[in-house]
Amino acid sequence: MTAMTSVGFGGMKLAVAEPAAKPSGPMTRDQIDTRHKWDLSSIFDSDAAWEAAFKKVDAATGEFAKLKGTLGNSAESFKKGLTQRDELFKVYESVMLYAGLSFHEDMSQSDKQGRWDRVQSLGTKVGEVTSWFTPEILAIDPMKIEGWLKDDKNLAVYQHAMDDILRTKPHTLSDREENLLAMAGDVTAAPGNIFGQFTNTELEFPMIKDADGKEVQLSSAGYYKFIYSKDRRVRRDAFYGMHEAYAGKQNTIAAMLSSHVKTHIFNAKARKYNSSLEAALGGPNIPVDVYKNLVETVHNNANRLHRYVGMRKRIMNLDEIHRYDLYVPMIDVKEVNIAYDDAVETILTALEPLGNEYVSTLRNGFESRWIDVYETKNKRSGAYCWGAYTTHPFLLLNYGGTMNDRSTAAHEMGHAMHSWFTTHSQPYVYGDYATFCAEVASTVNEVILAHHLLNEAKSDMERLLLLQQQIEGIRTTVFRQTMFAEFEMKIHEQSEAGQPLTAQSLRKTYNELVAAYYGPEMVLDDCADAECLRIPHFYRNFYVYTYATSHCAATNIGRRIIDGDKGAVEGLMKFLSAGSSKYPLDVLKLAGVDMTTPKPIEDTMELFSELLDQFEALYQKVHAKRT
Repeated sequence: MTAMTSVGFGGMKLAVAEPAAKPSGPMTRDQIDTRHKWDLSSIFDSDAAWEAAFKKVDAATGEFAKLKGTLGNSAESFKKGLTQRDELFKVYESVMLYAGLSFHEDMSQSDKQGRWDRVQSLGTKVGEVTSWFTPEILAIDPMKIEGWLKDDKNLAVYQHAMDDILRTKPHTLSDREENLLAMAGDVTAAPGNIFGQFTNTELEFPMIKDADGKEVQLSSAGYYKFIYSKDRRVRRDAFYGMHEAYAGKQNTIAAMLSSHVKTHIFNAKARKYNSSLEAALGGPNIPVDVYKNLVETVHNNANRLHRYVGMRKRIMNLDEIHRYDLYVPMIDVKEVNIAYDDAVETILTALEPLGNEYVSTLRNGFESRWIDVYETKNKRSGAYCWGAYTTHPFLLLNYGGTMNDRSTAAHEMGHAMHSWFTTHSQPYVYGDYATFCAEVASTVNEVILAHHLLNEAKSDMERLLLLQQQIEGIRTTVFRQTMFAEFEMKIHEQSEAGQPLTAQSLRKTYNELVAAYYGPEMVLDDCADAECLRIPHFYRNFYVYTYATSHCAATNIGRRIIDGDKGAVEGLMKFLSAGSSKYPLDVLKLAGVDMTTPKPIEDTMELFSELLDQFEALYQKVHAKRT
């Protein structure tokens, strides 16, 4: 998840004791060592302080509204408007961050849920009272604004921001129309909010038996532990338990997703875009062709994924292969639990090529309670990094001790470093970054970590496991996320054409894509297509494609750093520090990558085949020794 939030406007060695053996099911927060829980007092030292800041934002909305009609009077009036807008958003970000993080600690607590609801309503109010701002800027003579920017060094910093506003003029509405869209904020956010609340606190998952035959409660976070089980019965039961739970509520969840898609269509039409996709990419100035080029290039290379599925089936000696067979290691190795502090030290060592400034900042983050490490009862599932301009980044993890969990920690800390260097290098107006760039820094960390682990491997078996992890990285982040992106594109096109999005139609579209991407050897279980109902990123409005484009860009950057290419690290640091001071494609070019061409994607497709070749050759060598 991205490290910054833009509020929808204008982003010493650790001495850590591992917890005692976990009871069945998630732990409670009081069972977790304090140093493994984030410290929200760095945002506000109490709920009362948060309340005071909430009231400050609420009062500031009234003061800001008084500026309406004054922006064009003089350079000073113009600067006052920009300054007060930035300060309003800056404080609101912190208010929202505290409410969101505390809510995600335990999503069943009504007081935290109520605080989160209040802050979202406040966000709608902030949007309403600032909705006139951009239309009023567009009504001012551009030459007048240009003169003000040239004459006042404090205004000059807004040059790119003003250029960006002028670029969006055809899609900026009248003052009244912008106000109406802002007033609808709570309504348009409802489907995603309902989905999150329903699936995290009310959707019931079955009890299943673990590998020891012990009854355990399936949960969203725990699912990922079971799906990696070497016991096929366990992973099958987890897979069916998870997806049948969603299938059992398919009509309700399909209505949420359909309503969410309709909000995109409504906004696209209101802002005079040709499609929801164009509207979603218009903000960050990403050409639609970049999105479609990704989908076309990866889809046309699906034969490489078909090869992978067949290889996995043969190596695992399966009569037939199912989706629940894709995550368990293909080779039989002893399960090793990676203690969190060991994972941290490995990450710090692996990323030393990025330089002292990067690694020292990284270590500070690990040591200073930026991170909520372990799964706890009713905690939000998954992993993310979230921060405000005035705070350090915060990481939510559900660390379980797997290799994947270690990589996830490195990934999310990549987001954190991106946020840290951006907010310490850019003024507030450019203190976030586009979603198109958000996954690059995080994935560079994974690329470099994987290379380090492969070099340090003590056996061929360990190398096989690490090669598989790299293969899986491309499968899940490029192939799978592109499949998600194609699904998202298709269901928007279907709805835009007037076709109803029902549970049946959504599952049918998804099933067809799974068949195309994974090939004829993959068995399509009856409940598997319900996966399309449980992906939270479908509520992020054409976000998932950035995982795939970012992985391709990050692979390019990471491999050049590993190879010691001159300027590669310097380019990455420029990228990390640029924020939104340039358009996303131009920011990425600072790191030496051009995503307007298919080459980074094609190179990643070739790398996938190379990794398959290496894995097969090494596996045959190991197998020959054993026989």
